[in-house]
Amino acid sequence: MSTISDAVIKDHRELQQYYNEITNSFDHDHQDRFGNQFTWELARHSVAEELIVYPHSKSTWARKDTR
Repeated sequence: MSTISDAVIKDHRELQQYYNEITNSFDHDHQDRFGNQFTWELARHSVAEELIVYPHSKSTWARKDTR
């Protein structure tokens, strides 16, 4: 079973791979393709964190502050 933190780590690793593809390539088509993939995945990842991770973290921190 995968946890939210596993999914976040997986996303971060994928983003790093796409970034490496962009920066290590001299082929402009390859850079464009992975640049587009990087942009799409970063946007998707950011929205998921905003909708799921941050609200959960905020409520967890609020509970710890009241103890």
